[in-house]
Amino acid sequence: MSFPTAHAAVEAYIQGTRTRDIALLKTVFAEGAVMTGYLGPDLLHGGPEPFYGALEANEVGDDYTATIVGVTETGAIATGQLAEDNLLGLSFLNHFQLVRLPEGGWKISAKLFKHS
Repeated sequence: MSFPTAHAAVEAYIQGTRTRDIALLKTVFAEGAVMTGYLGPDLLHGGPEPFYGALEANEVGDDYTATIVGVTETGAIATGQLAEDNLLGLSFLNHFQLVRLPEGGWKISAKLFKHS
């Protein structure tokens, strides 16, 4: 699955996170995607697999909210910002890098995050 706009890919990320739909999330991230950020004082860097595992192991509460701060497409690349509150008891600010694939759909290639 690919997404017609970068904004649609970020919306699918929110939906997959809210519903813990790992299959959907796996379609949102590009092959080889990386996730880097701080969880407390710990710097994490790798693929999205630990994120999938955390969602599989824990309920996402009804109080989870996500607000797209902005998505900017520039040709075949894009950046996006997403503020999440009450995801597994934490709030996050995410910065996404997205790419339009040669076949035309958008995917997240990198996620940079920190919790607050």
